Amino acid sequence: MRRNMKKLLIIGFLFLTAALAFAGGGKQSASGSGGGKTLTVASSANWTKEIDHTLADKFTAETGIKVEFQTIPDDQYYSVIRSRLSTGEGPDIFLAHGGANFETLQPDRNFADLSGESWVPRLADWAREGGTVNGKVIALNLWSADGWAVLYDPAKFQKAGIAGVPKTYAELTAACDKLVQAGYIPFYANGAAPWYQTLWILMTLGTAQQQYPDYLARLNNNTLKFADVPAYVTAMTQVKELYDKGYFGPTFMTDTWENSTTEMTKGKYAMTIGYTSYQNEILAVDPSCGADTWEMFPIPLADNRSFNVNPGIFHIVNRNSPNIDTAKEYLNFRTRLDNVGAYYRGNPMLGNSSLKDYTELKATKAYESVTKNSTGSFGSNVIRFFSEGDTIVGQMVQEMFLGQKTPRQMLEALDAERQKQFALGN
Repeated sequence: MRRNMKKLLIIGFLFLTAALAFAGGGKQSASGSGGGKTLTVASSANWTKEIDHTLADKFTAETGIKVEFQTIPDDQYYSVIRSRLSTGEGPDIFLAHGGANFETLQPDRNFADLSGESWVPRLADWAREGGTVNGKVIALNLWSADGWAVLYDPAKFQKAGIAGVPKTYAELTAACDKLVQAGYIPFYANGAAPWYQTLWILMTLGTAQQQYPDYLARLNNNTLKFADVPAYVTAMTQVKELYDKGYFGPTFMTDTWENSTTEMTKGKYAMTIGYTSYQNEILAVDPSCGADTWEMFPIPLADNRSFNVNPGIFHIVNRNSPNIDTAKEYLNFRTRLDNVGAYYRGNPMLGNSSLKDYTELKATKAYESVTKNSTGSFGSNVIRFFSEGDTIVGQMVQEMFLGQKTPRQMLEALDAERQKQFALGN
């Protein structure tokens, strides 16, 4: 009986220990190497690909450290990650666009200094500069330099009798009319995706800068508002007109980003707003669709001729994570040349490598053509408290399409939203 009681006590003790471990999260700290440890990596859902999981499994096989991907819906990502960071519940590593977008995530509080890592000297200049704030490298770019413009099918343009790419808004609407007459829907424009609708504003930066050479500095020091810049009012009025004329098609408001590559293979759409490597994703859906011949030109809203350049997606180590050393170990693994090659081969949406010693990637036809069809370029994500993927602003643009806001009212709402952030002192 005493022996049975002793066994029961031992079993009870073991059960209590397990219960306490589960209550504490059931997961060991990831600091150091060894089995049973987990590193958390958060990203917008569209940024984590199958190759990321494959490489994570390889990392686990080599180190014993598991990688847990926390993928968050694209239209919720930034609001969720900001909330988690502010409450001290942030992941060990999180992904984000570069540029002024970093500021919305408070890099002084949340970004670990990576300046001393071995991969820093291997970064291409644009990748290193894009991940540097106040002289410190605080983010790793494993993406590629890219940008948003009009991806179009030259064969459809030729069939519709369009000679050359539109260089003005008048030429764009004339081209759309010819495409409609030829039986095509001019644009697939992802109306159901709020984050995507911010692109109409970002792609007007070039013209706005011509009107106000110092306007970026003034927007960022809060002495100028979007609604004060004529180029933005003109551009958003023209976007609304494109919608009103039916150039986005009858299903625009229910068209999703997730279905966009499939829709673009069907032959009914002539154009879409995409990044320079987007044609690779369309080809992956249907290699026979001819997307490898498609080209690109800057969207001529307000007669813009400049190309919107995006510095890419960055990996950031959470400064407040208890697992900084292990997070750095993971980034060192990801920048190892064999893994860099595997990543780019497994992610065809990317165009050029962020690491100087990996040279196998070639520029897409879209990238080559947009550089020829533009008169210059400008960086996106350079405006404080407004960036690509801002779903709150994207919803305002959707309201404009539905007639709930005028173009000017939409811009005034954007200004009001930014004022909230300035008031918080972020």
